[in-house]
Amino acid sequence: MTSAGIAWAVVAAVAVVILTGLVVFAVRVRRLDRRVGSFECAVRSGGRDWRGGIAVYGVGRVQWYRLVSLSLLPTRTFTRESLDLVERRGGAPDEFVEVRCRYDGEEVSLAMRRECLAGLVSWLEAAPPRGEPLV
Repeated sequence: MTSAGIAWAVVAAVAVVILTGLVVFAVRVRRLDRRVGSFECAVRSGGRDWRGGIAVYGVGRVQWYRLVSLSLLPTRTFTRESLDLVERRGGAPDEFVEVRCRYDGEEVSLAMRRECLAGLVSWLEAAPPRGEPLV
């Protein structure tokens, strides 16, 4: 095989790897976005920049998946009993709302659409009461 043939083989292999990565990324995002209880949600913690993602309601928790990732595992998991909404800052009805939260002593900011915030508030309020059991 000539050096030109080897170069083309390397270029083709790199192209296949890149295309495979893009297909896996697109399928992952589509599957996350189509899950029941999923919504767009950006997260900022520790003074870092915002990271876009998709949050999915689970039993007693919200799992947050980073948008730009190939991982099938959630990046963050927020349990219902440890998540407290502290303050919200909103814009126009169609814009994203920023919500400052406290999670296990850490301050975390979430950004989501107003209707998604209404769902999150309802989900948090639907929790069983905290405290000692009645029995």
